Amino acid sequence: MQSFKLSRGTAAAGPSAATAAVGNSSFSDDLRPVYVGKSRRRYMVGADVIDHPLFRELAERSGESITVGCEVVLFEHLLWMLENADPQPESLNELADFYAC
Repeated sequence: MQSFKLSRGTAAAGPSAATAAVGNSSFSDDLRPVYVGKSRRRYMVGADVIDHPLFRELAERSGESITVGCEVVLFEHLLWMLENADPQPESLNELADFYAC
């Protein structure tokens, strides 16, 4: 099972982490920005999140590779779900429909 961590704050995160960005903090080079929801909240996510099939499907549906078009609270739930229960391939389309709101 992959490990994803979500934290709010300004500390740099490890390669298997997602961090809600605040201000102009410096982050590890392993992390990439992802903008979530109408507020376009920036999260710094590692390759383990970006490479997950469900995350790739959400990014494709939003039309931009760095934007996920769901509400922030749903994105945080998605990260929790990826950490605690690896979704089965047959449920990825259903989950992508749910999170693509």
